[in-house]
Amino acid sequence: MSSNSIVAIILARGGSKGIPNKNLRLFGDLPLVDWCLNAALKSKKITTVILSSDSKEILERGENLGCEIHHRSPKHAQDTTSSEESMLAVINEHPLAQSADILILVQPTSPLTEAEDFDMALVLFEKEDFDSLATGTLDHSFTWQVDEKGNAEPNYNPKSRPRRQEMENSRKENGAFYITKRQIWEEQKCRLGGKIGFYTMKSFQSIEIDTELDWALLEELILKLGINPQKFNE
Repeated sequence: MSSNSIVAIILARGGSKGIPNKNLRLFGDLPLVDWCLNAALKSKKITTVILSSDSKEILERGENLGCEIHHRSPKHAQDTTSSEESMLAVINEHPLAQSADILILVQPTSPLTEAEDFDMALVLFEKEDFDSLATGTLDHSFTWQVDEKGNAEPNYNPKSRPRRQEMENSRKENGAFYITKRQIWEEQKCRLGGKIGFYTMKSFQSIEIDTELDWALLEELILKLGINPQKFNE
């Protein structure tokens, strides 16, 4: 499969209710959207990076960094618009996305994704001939399905509570990025389908920024870890 057909699409809407103007807000001295842009642009396997937004200011960031841009219509930039709808708009409207065999949905809310993550995930994707791939981290938690009345159902047998060592194959999806063959998008209109693979990232990379608390926690974390935004993806 030709690496020339791998296109990363970054969805960065201008409006945000949880954190106003979050994609342009400085995170570690750089606008949030720059983190994933830099990582995708420095990937050795991704040859085209497209930034899709309804915001002129966000698109200017992409142009300044050297990526392709896609002007997203108001129809595909609503609070209720799904990532699938936004991705399909780019796939159907941008010439470089129209010719891609492999498409990567990248989410700016996971700023600690590294260029190496894209490359290693793509190596795995191609080696195992997956149709789609999700990312995430190790997960040793016990989860429960709880209804509105408080009735609960655990994901394990309480009489045989598993030990941590017995949960080494358990993973939690983190939403950092998804790799999908064009055929899956065309047939299923979904980021995941067919033979699905999974790429495991470091635990600290799996904090998504959706609230002010997430922002504060992750910004404190990069300070503690000494992560420099200018050198993170070198």
